[in-house]
Amino acid sequence: MSAPVLRMLGDLVVDAKPGFACGEEDSDGIFQIRMNNVTRSGRMSLDKKRYVPANHKSAPSALLRSGDVLFNATNSPDLVGKTLLFPGLGEPTVFSNHFLRLRTDQERLTPSYLAHWLQDQFQRGVFKSKCKQWVNQATVGRESLLGISLPVPSLAVQREIVSVLDHVEELRAKRREALSLLGDLAQAIFLSMFGDSRENPNSWPTDSLANLVDVADRINYGVVQPGDEYPEGVPLVRVGDLVDGRVDRSAIKRIDPLIEAKYSRSRLKGNEILVGCVGSIGSIALAGDPDIGSNVARAVARIPISSDPLREYLAEHLRTASVQRYFTGELRTVAQPTLNIKQLSETIVMIPPVDRQVEFALRVSAIRKQQESQAAHLSLLDALFASLQDRAFNGALWSTATAPVD
Repeated sequence: MSAPVLRMLGDLVVDAKPGFACGEEDSDGIFQIRMNNVTRSGRMSLDKKRYVPANHKSAPSALLRSGDVLFNATNSPDLVGKTLLFPGLGEPTVFSNHFLRLRTDQERLTPSYLAHWLQDQFQRGVFKSKCKQWVNQATVGRESLLGISLPVPSLAVQREIVSVLDHVEELRAKRREALSLLGDLAQAIFLSMFGDSRENPNSWPTDSLANLVDVADRINYGVVQPGDEYPEGVPLVRVGDLVDGRVDRSAIKRIDPLIEAKYSRSRLKGNEILVGCVGSIGSIALAGDPDIGSNVARAVARIPISSDPLREYLAEHLRTASVQRYFTGELRTVAQPTLNIKQLSETIVMIPPVDRQVEFALRVSAIRKQQESQAAHLSLLDALFASLQDRAFNGALWSTATAPVD
């Protein structure tokens, strides 16, 4: 079996261009891909779409076409490097200055192979180690990215590798879709039982979220500067780990116990609702038994609730469109848009009778069991995918009969 042949990325792309910043929104304008539209796993998320003026001077040169590779060059340190292979949409699309658009020399490097390789490097933490960091943001510069070398087999082998990885990714996508549908079902049950919180059709009492937390605890953020990965250290739940209403521990970061000890107030007890406050703002998850003893990052708020039925009810309440719109409208911008503890604490929620909360929790518990089953299957597929990526990019999946490109 031939060893992988390394080529410099800059020699394999014909274009590497950043997008543009635009503070103005225009509902009749053009869709601009921003950081929240690319997930940690390299998929596109269209839950929150931002439109900018179509006549912006930089829009023509930032138009995307199917097969473009979008590299997230600027983000929080843990998210720099996540990569999207743009599939094409049914509308003109541009991208923000947080990304580099890469177009390959397709006689030497297929876009899909490059996207898979960049995503693999991101998951390994390569770009985090290369980025320049500020307080809340980090970046990998254009020249630094183009100076990276990657293994480049023949086009036939590239396509073979992509086919294998795409097949497993399709299976993973089906599991993720099942999890998403189960989440939608929980929201549908909530709306049928309680209605829209903005309208409060049953005229139930209301209160602020801050008044519902454990009396001996409070809503708070977590670790501000967690430092580098610390093997065998304390698990740290980041905003990207809040997935489908649970904490996804498949890529959990571990930090130095001496650093974590300074943030004992945000250490998880397993009775919390977790809310994304930076990046994936408004993402919601319930902490569970596996999360006890972990801590949370600065981008995550923990809301301690002693009553399990109330916690289940409030978590779904916070997922409603009305509350999510409130979160978006209350963002504060420093380096990144941020949902502050003050705004989160002042969230107004309906308080239905306890028996209704219990009924809702019982109905949702059946959904949670299905979610746990689907999540377990997804974890197995994630492990398989990671193994195949490793074998693909170190040459173990390559055919000995094919030669690398010149």
